[in-house]
Amino acid sequence: MARTTEREAKRARRGRALRWERRPDDRPGELLDAAMTVFAEKGYRNTRLEEIAEAAGVTKGTIYHYFSTKEELLLRAIEQHHERVFGRLAEELREVAGPASERIRLFIRRGFGGTERAGRGVLALLVLGIAHEVPDAYRQWIASGPVEGWKLLARLVDEGRRAGEFRADVDAEVAARVLISGLLLQSIWQQHASGVRGLAIPEKRLLDEATELFLAGLRGTPSG
Repeated sequence: MARTTEREAKRARRGRALRWERRPDDRPGELLDAAMTVFAEKGYRNTRLEEIAEAAGVTKGTIYHYFSTKEELLLRAIEQHHERVFGRLAEELREVAGPASERIRLFIRRGFGGTERAGRGVLALLVLGIAHEVPDAYRQWIASGPVEGWKLLARLVDEGRRAGEFRADVDAEVAARVLISGLLLQSIWQQHASGVRGLAIPEKRLLDEATELFLAGLRGTPSG
């Protein structure tokens, strides 16, 4: 039985290799997907390129055909991850009509909602795991992730301010920075929720209430 399982595994690996041979243009992107998954599971330092190659169904030599070092692989993986995230988000926002508040709600739901365990693992890797080990990658994550996120949110706040939906004196950038940073930290902490009393919170409750508090602050309290 064990020999049969091993043969099946070998056939599956060969099948993945043939799949790559048929679609060479997809190799870099699929390598980056595999790299991000393995980095998140094992941590950057503990990950070997052979493990990424196995996850992608290729040889280690294939990785070196596209990427010169493990650090370059991480840098490109972060770049691809954020391009996808913000690309999808921008497309969805373009399709939403109505007040800025509705677009902000969509931004928060899509940007932070549905963060399953694997997604939180990727986030933890990027926020905590590489800060000291790969500072260049950490800086890139900040620039292409949180900074781009709060720039996009600040633009939505400015739209609402110009339309009279929000206070004229609101500081869109500060407001966006505070909300994004807080939700990022909460997302990371939730992977430890089972071991820390009082830490767990339903995702929907967190996102909905944080969004409504944010919007209430932007609108301000009507004077009596």
